[in-house]
Amino acid sequence: LHHSATMEGSVESIDAVHRERKDAAGKPWLGIGYHFVIGNGRGMADGLVEHTFRWREQLQGAHAGSREYNEKGIGICVLGDFRNAEPTPRQTAAARQLIARLSQRYQIDPRRIVRHSDNRASQCPCDRFPWEAVVPADPLTLKEFDRL
Repeated sequence: LHHSATMEGSVESIDAVHRERKDAAGKPWLGIGYHFVIGNGRGMADGLVEHTFRWREQLQGAHAGSREYNEKGIGICVLGDFRNAEPTPRQTAAARQLIARLSQRYQIDPRRIVRHSDNRASQCPCDRFPWEAVVPADPLTLKEFDRL
């Protein structure tokens, strides 16, 4: 899970920025590195979850800075800069629902849901992101989380 570190954006704007990047071998990225983006009302509707071409085509991500996490992980970006502001209530609810549904569908143990900072020297998604409100600590609570 990531934050965009920007106050506004969209799948299209992130895609444009990511197309300018290159991987460790010097090859350009295919585009947006995440599988899902959650809007904040500034470029995308507040709480809107959009999947990207990586999800539609079931391609590995380019978001984690780790081959293992990119190959096996699902990249979710929540638009906003959570060093300075909290996500909107709609973003928090959308992230909680998306994570709960993906976890149920693909049998992902909540202990395997990680922040970018959990696998890379980063603060992302930063201190103002309400992790405990989005990711259940107990696998048995996933169905309950999905109902919230």
